[in-house]
Amino acid sequence: MSKKEAIQPLTAYFQRENIRNVVILTDENVNRLYPDYFSGLQEFCQLDHYVLPAGESSKSIETAVKIWDYLAEKQYDRNVFLLNFGGGMVCDLGGFVASTYKRGIRFANHPTTLLAMIDAAVGGKTGINLQYLKNGVGTFYFPDIQLPVDISLLKTLPDEELRSGFGELVKYALIGSEELFQKLCQLDSIEHLEPDFLTFCVDFKQNVVKKDPKDTGLRHILNFGHTIGHAIESYGAEKGTPIAHGLAVAQGLYYESLLSTKLGLLPQNEWQQIAAFLPKHFQIMTLTEEILSKLVVFMQNDKKNSDNLINFTLLDHLGHATPNFQIPISEIQTYLLMTRPSTLDPKP
Repeated sequence: MSKKEAIQPLTAYFQRENIRNVVILTDENVNRLYPDYFSGLQEFCQLDHYVLPAGESSKSIETAVKIWDYLAEKQYDRNVFLLNFGGGMVCDLGGFVASTYKRGIRFANHPTTLLAMIDAAVGGKTGINLQYLKNGVGTFYFPDIQLPVDISLLKTLPDEELRSGFGELVKYALIGSEELFQKLCQLDSIEHLEPDFLTFCVDFKQNVVKKDPKDTGLRHILNFGHTIGHAIESYGAEKGTPIAHGLAVAQGLYYESLLSTKLGLLPQNEWQQIAAFLPKHFQIMTLTEEILSKLVVFMQNDKKNSDNLINFTLLDHLGHATPNFQIPISEIQTYLLMTRPSTLDPKP
């Protein structure tokens, strides 16, 4: 897909809706690589840019306030359109800003990373981090137009970012398509992703969100790998050694698949496939008693939990997940402390 084809729906939308002022929200890295990506829109509207420091630290209330102040100082009213051009941080933060400025302005996401293309840019969840808590504050606010993915943008993506997105892609395979998982197992390199893989993820998420837009039930299946994954991400942030979201989620996939088997849901032979596949592409940390106790604290802060029970989405077979398993903390600690990924015999 060419750049022109990728933004053509946006051009048509601006003309139809008579959009005159567009603010492009992006970060330093994307702005350096693609400074003129949207130059073709200038004949239809006035373009402005707000460039963020790259990195997860920008996903904060302090940054949101700066953007609000900027929009107010430029005297933008509710007719301004916010175009989020970047990875997951930009899409999450930009969506949050759009949902709150003037009680809501129109916006769209044009993702530049694999992770954002298949996850953050789809589904209407916005958010900022609260101290070390991932997406501790946020809203449900849907883009006014869903733009097609421009897979050519992945050519400039650093290896860690590509691998991070691959972690989320594996999640979609595990919860939605055994066939896709088997194809991923046969990949020589994650650089050889087929566009159909991304299309499946986007379509799958959109179908789930359509049935449960406010995340009250079915949509919880998209959280597979994230209960432990978000805790690992928060743990890394607290230590001062940040872990990319998808890399943390990949570890969450590993341990939540293990829990699925320990609880008698996921067949042993299918756990063996997962346990053989994930360590080939991701580093899986060993959970010591000290680390696990810290992860439990972060997991307890998850909004889906209550009392001493942690809410998980678990697998009952490859390609199918079931949400809302309430597991006592003591059971989580018992099962996971038995595991040493580097020497694991993938039998439960």
